[in-house]
Amino acid sequence: MDWQRAIQEIRNAKKAHKAWVARAEALVEGLPVSKEQIPVLPTECEFGKWYYGEGQELQGIEAFQKLEAVHDELHRIYMEIFKLIFGEPDLSLLDRLLGREPEIKEEQRKKAEALLPRLRARSGAIMGLLSQLEVEVKLRAMRAQKR
Repeated sequence: MDWQRAIQEIRNAKKAHKAWVARAEALVEGLPVSKEQIPVLPTECEFGKWYYGEGQELQGIEAFQKLEAVHDELHRIYMEIFKLIFGEPDLSLLDRLLGREPEIKEEQRKKAEALLPRLRARSGAIMGLLSQLEVEVKLRAMRAQKR
């Protein structure tokens, strides 16, 4: 295994995850973010693509194994937010024909905002596991160099 490449991939996964969370927060705050920029499914975000793709090389490491459940929970929470914001838009036929975006009602926004602490907590857990994973990969890299 190319340990240096694995470390770089973990760092890239961290960056991709942070960007995804920032877009989800921006969406809830009412900033213009398209729903395509924040994939709902855990296998469609950049982190998920890495995790279920090249990241599988690390599946023997405990921190990596723990990531899946936490990542899935993060996406379940986001699915709730997504439904509140994009669920059933209140648009007239004319608005839809003109391509206008739905206005998010204040009640929907408040419910979405109430979910952000849970989303952030899951994100923090993911970042912690990724940091543990990076440390473990570095240790394995050092052991491999000694051989």
